[in-house]
Amino acid sequence: MINTLTLNPAIDHIFYLDRLERNVTNRLRSTAVSVGGKGTHVSVNLKLMGSDSRAFGFTFGRNGEKILEMLKEAEVSSRFVHGEGQESRDNYLLVEEKTRDCTLITQTGPMPDEEQLSTLIDVMAREIQPGDDLLLSGDVSNFGGRDIYAWILERLSDKKLRVFLDASGETLRAGITRKPFLIKPNLDELAALTGSVPGSFKEVAKAIGGLDALGIEVIAVSLGGSGSLVRAEGRLYHAAAPNVAVYNTVGCGDCYMAGLIHAFDRGFSMEEAICCATAVSAAKAENPLSVGFELERARELMESVSVELI
Repeated sequence: MINTLTLNPAIDHIFYLDRLERNVTNRLRSTAVSVGGKGTHVSVNLKLMGSDSRAFGFTFGRNGEKILEMLKEAEVSSRFVHGEGQESRDNYLLVEEKTRDCTLITQTGPMPDEEQLSTLIDVMAREIQPGDDLLLSGDVSNFGGRDIYAWILERLSDKKLRVFLDASGETLRAGITRKPFLIKPNLDELAALTGSVPGSFKEVAKAIGGLDALGIEVIAVSLGGSGSLVRAEGRLYHAAAPNVAVYNTVGCGDCYMAGLIHAFDRGFSMEEAICCATAVSAAKAENPLSVGFELERARELMESVSVELI
């Protein structure tokens, strides 16, 4: 069974305008609202592909109730610990329709207390079964200096889970000590891990190879419009992203991760898994919201995704 964890979910408020100009009045063309948080995004995207998941995390106040409603509407099974007295965060996404630039403004979000954190760990330990998949993904700025993902994995270590980790900074650095099955750094996160800033394609490949000693089975580095490089099974794959009419790039990485998890859960080959992830990520770029994509469009795009060994 696939499980996702979102410690700091949000409501995404999306504002569409022609072009954002500073120090003047900007008039919106339209607005939209969707569920926010990387783990919740992955669960919603998995459901669109026909894969069920259990979504764990924290919600607070009326915002939290709305988040749970949106997950229910998406037919995602939720196991959130809900608290009162605080509010789950709001995110604000500005989409400039002339340039397709996307600007994300986020709140920090409330910090759960020790009792709430203990309750969540108990729920996860009870619901998650040995050998399950677990995604740890997204913002944990509300947890201060705690290496929260590594801490959670330590407490679930007896489950022998297949762990997918999508984090940054010290959270990623601490999380990889628990030897997850897969990590998905972007170029900045890769640079933070390796201590050097890769510029060329060749330097990116070399930096990925330098992480082999970590014992992580799959390292997928997103390259934006240039696709991705994936180190797996002792091989390095390059996936070229198909050309699409980009509308909103926020959430593309979550679609990519969902595609990988779905593919591994279904027993796809490595090439098929990378192709699937690339196609759903590209389909998401055409979607105006921060989550979701057109399934038929993703299937069409799979025909134009190129995955090759390098």
